[in-house]
Amino acid sequence: MGMNPTVKESEVWIDRGDEFVKSQTYDKAIECYNKALEINPKAAFAYFKRGQVYTSINKHNEALSDYNSAIMFNNKFSFAYFKRGSTLLELRQFKSAIDDFNTAIDLNSEFPFAYYKRGMCYLKLKDLNRAIEDFTKAIDLNPTYAEAVFHRANAYFELKNFSAAIEDFTKSIGLDPKEDKSYISRGVAYGYLQKYKDAIEDYSHAINLNPESAMAYNYRGVIHIKMKHYEKALQDFNKVIELNPNYPDIYINRGVVNFSLRRFEDAGEDYSKALKNQPNSASLYFNRANCFYNSKKFIESILDFDKSIELEPKLFNSYFGRGNSNSALGNFKEAIKDYTKALTINPRFYQAYIGRGNAFMKLRYYKKAQEDFTLAIEIKPDNPQGFMNRGMAFREDKRNSDAARDFNEFLRLSKGHNVMAANQVRAWLKKNDLPVEA
Repeated sequence: MGMNPTVKESEVWIDRGDEFVKSQTYDKAIECYNKALEINPKAAFAYFKRGQVYTSINKHNEALSDYNSAIMFNNKFSFAYFKRGSTLLELRQFKSAIDDFNTAIDLNSEFPFAYYKRGMCYLKLKDLNRAIEDFTKAIDLNPTYAEAVFHRANAYFELKNFSAAIEDFTKSIGLDPKEDKSYISRGVAYGYLQKYKDAIEDYSHAINLNPESAMAYNYRGVIHIKMKHYEKALQDFNKVIELNPNYPDIYINRGVVNFSLRRFEDAGEDYSKALKNQPNSASLYFNRANCFYNSKKFIESILDFDKSIELEPKLFNSYFGRGNSNSALGNFKEAIKDYTKALTINPRFYQAYIGRGNAFMKLRYYKKAQEDFTLAIEIKPDNPQGFMNRGMAFREDKRNSDAARDFNEFLRLSKGHNVMAANQVRAWLKKNDLPVEA
């Protein structure tokens, strides 16, 4: 018996549709598949083919409808389950997608793409071990499956198994050496392992492959910060802004660099730009306040610390910073209130005890200052500043032997740093016939 003429004519239209798909003439392809279905309304392959076209033009609901019909007329059509699952994955309906991939695999256990896509669902659901199992199965079936290797690396990365991630990213690079994302991802993993030179090399390689990669420049700049290569970091962040002025957090990153380079006004301008995108960020107001403080714009710094506290009342560093600004303006009683608030939130914040102690010193409350410096020393006994300041409080209180003990401890802990203060301490000790032990 020959083929049913209706079926044969329907398949002719399907073939015509396929030719239009090859030239991406999708509207004509859909017309052909429509004609095939008019002739044979049960043509599962025509529904499937039309569904693929709808997927290509991002008409996902129409695609789902066609895949449903394809499956209804041929419930053993593994690739239809796969394509429906892929569409559901695109629509972030991960659990429903997994059901379809399960069926596709049940119908064809040697289906690497179905394992890969199911692995992607598990990756999105943070079921990382199952994701790795599926990616591994896909790779076993197709050892050159670069995307499966790449995403298995991502799953290892999410599990913080950075060595395994690097091994897979390296394999991914071997399979597709012109793909910049593998170099970028491996660079991030190297960064977590503090292998900064390797990370820089990977980001640089990614940039050579794709000179327009703002991401690669940004990540390389971040590593330059960690290596204290601030000028190089600045160059990279400037390039990111040139490529994409709206790149997330780029002005924050450049602000960090400018602050580290003591370019406080430039840093403040960067944080102001960042605030346009994140107007409710307490940390950005805090950072800009520190720029104002270091530029000796103490009123402006207080206003930004105020805003930071308004947005995040538990940010103890903001109270500390405002205390420093008030101290710089001679508002020592207000400064004491700020340091006290910081200590209420974080009683182990020894810097606030030193700050409050200094304010007490300015008000000539030497006993209170001694108490605060003592608390700072108890929390941080290897910090020379606590001993230096308590020594000064003892000296003002005419307790020279106690001052001498603390000054000598300062000299021992500072170990050649802060030479000017050390010389002043030694001169005072010698002038008062007190021992210089360090």
